[in-house]
Amino acid sequence: MVIDKIGNINNITETNKSKSVSGPKETKKNDSVQISSEAKKAAEMSKFIQTVNEAPDVRTERVNLLKEQIQDGTYNFNDAKILEMVADKIASFLMRR
Repeated sequence: MVIDKIGNINNITETNKSKSVSGPKETKKNDSVQISSEAKKAAEMSKFIQTVNEAPDVRTERVNLLKEQIQDGTYNFNDAKILEMVADKIASFLMRR
């Protein structure tokens, strides 16, 4: 049994010629970023919030100074101002309920 010409053998043995590839074309692109005013305000607000969160709740130096002044009798306080502050605190507490 003889088998002649199965398929096209010429296609298998022929090599494809490669095309020459030139280097990448250099194109200059200018990238730019624009930050909106809302984003700038948000960033600034974030800094403020971080500063407040990092600050201690109680300023111990100030508390100690006021305690000393009260004990020495040198603390000068305004009765009307203190009453107003206390009334404001009570009012804000009651309004939250």
